[in-house]
Amino acid sequence: MLEEGKTRAIGLKVQARMAEKTKRILLEQGLLDARLAPERDNGFVVFPLTSMPRNQLLDIAGGEVLEFEFSRRPTRPTSLKDELRRVLTDEELKDAPSSFDIIGDIAVVHIPESLASKARLIGEAILRVQRSVRVVLGESGRVEGTYRVRRYIHLAGEERTQTIHRENGCLFFVDLSRVYYTPRLSGERMRIASLVSSDEVVADMFAGVGPFAITIAKHSGAIVYASELNPAAYELLVKNIEANRLSSRVTPLFGDCREVFRYVKRRFDRVIMNFPSDPLSFLYTALTILKEKGTIHLYGFTESPDDWRRLVEERVKSLGASCSVSAKRLRPISPKKSLHVADVEIY
Repeated sequence: MLEEGKTRAIGLKVQARMAEKTKRILLEQGLLDARLAPERDNGFVVFPLTSMPRNQLLDIAGGEVLEFEFSRRPTRPTSLKDELRRVLTDEELKDAPSSFDIIGDIAVVHIPESLASKARLIGEAILRVQRSVRVVLGESGRVEGTYRVRRYIHLAGEERTQTIHRENGCLFFVDLSRVYYTPRLSGERMRIASLVSSDEVVADMFAGVGPFAITIAKHSGAIVYASELNPAAYELLVKNIEANRLSSRVTPLFGDCREVFRYVKRRFDRVIMNFPSDPLSFLYTALTILKEKGTIHLYGFTESPDDWRRLVEERVKSLGASCSVSAKRLRPISPKKSLHVADVEIY
């Protein structure tokens, strides 16, 4: 009689020293039964098979085909790492991604070059682990260009890049092939919103599809002017303002922030500058639209908070303004650089 949770199936029994090599060959040939777990047996490893292997494999591994009692794997994987154990070798697992971003029902994952040939297997594993995900995209290249758009490759699930993302009680229509969006700043967006008073007027100089502007308006009650240069992002910004019923509080502005704010007949209590690839070039504009006393939140890539604080402080003072600056690290983007925010008080 079989033990509970066990099933009898055909297996390939090899010496433990040949286990890793055998697993790799079985994966390549689609012979490893991922529904069952390999078993150890007195210095041997027995792999569950989907079908009878060719004699060539038996010659290479020096194994024996037999019936064996295998443990059934859980029907729902507990983590991506556990799921990837079914489709990757132990060596490949060292480079495998352990996490991914979720934007709406789309998962975005970074696939290292060493695992490029296994990208689709990783994408399918993410679908099995995260039941709310319907699309898996792999990052292809860096965020680049004036519009800061990243290229993606389709790995698994439905073939689309559009989704609806919900964050901090707001919803955002997003098209990842045309606009930049990261869910990793969700907490930062709420932090800024918590600092804003309902009587403030805020300028969002690089609004994208509106995550800062809409979060601030929704949670603080402030008036926000949001400018965006990318036509696709501006179109979605307008749509998101309407979807969140904030047309009376968020005003979209289409065009270069250095130009469009010239036509706004008011000065601002607070300015958001989320353009980390080249933020210091736009500080002059931020200072010209800010009230005599106000706050600027400036995002940039540097090695440390001290570096970012010093760079921002020097730039503000070179433009003739007095300030106090505090900076903090938000998240790493490479081994040597991180995204930082500087909260700049102008007085």
